[in-house]
Amino acid sequence: MWYFYRVTAVKPFRHLLDAPWFYRLGFAAGRHVPRSLLYRIADQVGDASRLGYPDRDAAVRGNLRRVFPDAAPAEIARLARGVFRNFTRALVDYGRFPSMTPEAIQAEIGVFEGREHMDAALSSGKGIVLVTGHIGNWELGSFHFGQNGVKTNVVTVREGRPEIDGIRESHRDGHNVRTIVMDGSPFVILEMMAALKRREVVALLVDRWGEAGGVQAGFFGGMHPFPRGPFALSRATGSLILTSFVVREGTGYKVIVEPPFVASGDETEHARTVAEALERVIRRYPDQWYNFTPIG
Repeated sequence: MWYFYRVTAVKPFRHLLDAPWFYRLGFAAGRHVPRSLLYRIADQVGDASRLGYPDRDAAVRGNLRRVFPDAAPAEIARLARGVFRNFTRALVDYGRFPSMTPEAIQAEIGVFEGREHMDAALSSGKGIVLVTGHIGNWELGSFHFGQNGVKTNVVTVREGRPEIDGIRESHRDGHNVRTIVMDGSPFVILEMMAALKRREVVALLVDRWGEAGGVQAGFFGGMHPFPRGPFALSRATGSLILTSFVVREGTGYKVIVEPPFVASGDETEHARTVAEALERVIRRYPDQWYNFTPIG
């Protein structure tokens, strides 16, 4: 399974405000400023970001065009504006969470769609490979598991800014969430496998991936690479693969969970299952899909 170590995700979009001082300011504001005011400010920042990053705006509109090929340009523009606004609102919520009690964070989730799938996975006595995408608020999803007594391990890549990486890891630690850094070391996969054998959750984002080492699957009318890692982990440990998303719904959030499965046989079929789950949730919540690079 050495190919799993060598593959790297597509380099993420880094906002101008992705800086340590802004994280500290956000955490302070989350404690003292009403959420409604923070959201209004976030909307303005989102609009400015869209104007300030025309190449990212073009990528978002191109991706949305793949999702809705028959939509009018005005509708695509409206959805793109929503993507930038919702992205900054998600950052606001990230700043709010450190000052909130576990009970208050749980209360953010008002609807749980597919709870029976989650319950089945948790009661299976197996580890869980949780796959999700850059949609909604994936950090809240890991906190939800962690606060319900399920140790969660979030697989990530270094952002290149040690102070920010440290802030995020400390934030996760406070919610029973551990960070596993995918840095090319062969020991990373051993960490993941050990966590799964302890019946923990290993969470991975799968909608941004480079061509090398990926499994091609149909995705919004074209082919898109998905990482082999989740399927390799499931086969090696017998763990369940659970596709799950946490999206904004009204003033709170909704959890969406798909039926679990164990990887065996054709990886292409498994990648198609994950791709179809992503397509369903993106079509329902297109203005919460934070993919600022073209999908093809």
